[in-house]
Amino acid sequence: MKKLYKLLYVLIIPAALVFYSYSSGSPGGKTGSPGDGGSTCAECHTSSVQQQTGWITTTIPAEGYTPGETYTITATGTHSGVVRFGFELTAENDADTKIGTFTITDTQRTKMSPSNTSVTHTFNGVTPSGDSNSWSMDWTAPEEATGTVTFYASFNAANGNGNTSGDQIYTSSLTVNEYVPAPEITSVDPDHAEQGWSGSVTILGENTDWEGGVFAVTFKYHDDNQISFSASSIDVKSNTELIADISVPEDQTIGEYDVYVDNVVMENGFVVDVASGIGDDHLAASLSIYPNPARNYLKIDLPETSQIRVVDITGKVMLNISETGVSETLDISSFKNGIYFIQIISDGNTATKRFLKN
Repeated sequence: MKKLYKLLYVLIIPAALVFYSYSSGSPGGKTGSPGDGGSTCAECHTSSVQQQTGWITTTIPAEGYTPGETYTITATGTHSGVVRFGFELTAENDADTKIGTFTITDTQRTKMSPSNTSVTHTFNGVTPSGDSNSWSMDWTAPEEATGTVTFYASFNAANGNGNTSGDQIYTSSLTVNEYVPAPEITSVDPDHAEQGWSGSVTILGENTDWEGGVFAVTFKYHDDNQISFSASSIDVKSNTELIADISVPEDQTIGEYDVYVDNVVMENGFVVDVASGIGDDHLAASLSIYPNPARNYLKIDLPETSQIRVVDITGKVMLNISETGVSETLDISSFKNGIYFIQIISDGNTATKRFLKN
């Protein structure tokens, strides 16, 4: 009988050591991830494995993580009647390689696994609150772009019977994308031109790949995309810079135009305005408009009994004077900053000049 007791003692003690050893943290490699070969806590605890969703949450924005940035990862498990609750969590890329750097933020309840590639509970971290337990840690994304990242975790809801039987193992995962900034046009220079103007426009972009090929550069009227004109030639200088040669038709609709480089758009990035002095040359030469730019008031010297009409860049009439003296002062203090046009009508002749309100 003494030999039987010795045999039972030999068999029971290792099992108890395993239980109490794992109550202070996973041995590592038991997250259920592909990189861990699918191994879970069930390899040490007699249990089936149940997959759960929503047990891993993060502060990573919906659009994805940014390389080099740090986020909080939280693992939360729930099991009715649980006595002890442990976990192990890791992060892997699409190649099943451990990715990013974990930082322990709660040293009392969490610690790094022996491999330092995952986080697990401490002895003080297995006590649940009611039927659940939760652990948080920080994860810093790699500095270089790595694409999709998946967080994997295995949870052990233990019944506290002092051995590895009767527990329930759960797994959960969460996949997040890497944030890829959308390409954008950052500047257009020059950003305005008169009707009939021809020249080169330099367009700068960000997160663009123009060296891969640019099909078209198009200027579309903001309020009606059926009104447009396109570049006659495109010279790509780099992924983020190109030069477009354009010719603005003499009768092109004045107003604001959206600038398209293929499908990348800058709204209101270019303005077509009326050519200075357009109309009757003699009338245009007789006009004097000052100061220009103007802030609150604009003075005009012009033929007596002329008509003045001020329009904005969209063609909206801002001011209309049916009959003038030889000198007029216009109150433009309520105008928004921008380009405006003064149309003068005298003896059946018309002339248009431009001024800037700032």
